[in-house]
Amino acid sequence: MSRVFDPPRLARLLVSWEIGSSGRQFVVEANQDGANVIEAEHMLLALTANPDSDAGRLLKEFGLDHERLAGALNEERRQTLAFVGMKATDTKLGEATELDSSPSLGTSAKMAMRRALIGSRHDRRRARLRGTDLLAGILEAEFGTVPRALAIAGIDRAELLSRARRSE
Repeated sequence: MSRVFDPPRLARLLVSWEIGSSGRQFVVEANQDGANVIEAEHMLLALTANPDSDAGRLLKEFGLDHERLAGALNEERRQTLAFVGMKATDTKLGEATELDSSPSLGTSAKMAMRRALIGSRHDRRRARLRGTDLLAGILEAEFGTVPRALAIAGIDRAELLSRARRSE
């Protein structure tokens, strides 16, 4: 699995995706979150940031835009911290700055990419994956930040996943 996630190879793969510049948007979302690694929630935020893509349109159809998802993720973080007796700070992170190197993929992002690659119905001759493949890979996680945030937002994850898998 490590060969697939080798940074140069991953960059070539992401360029071939229909999500195009969303690969760069993963980094932007992680930086804005103050994260050292890209996680599945950053990938999902990146997909909502492009409402003209197939994945973005599907997410919007379910009422999930960037602002609503960001709010649900903040609430998920607050609830998770409260569960362990901590209080989330109300301070807003500063604007993202360009880093010398891109953040690496975290475990949830790697698993989402793996599920997207395995479950995709892309044209293997051209190695073209769709944004909805990545969306399905993200949504297939049954536990973690994304499923909890989607539940907070009132999104039917199973129905959204079903639609992402069926999309052409």
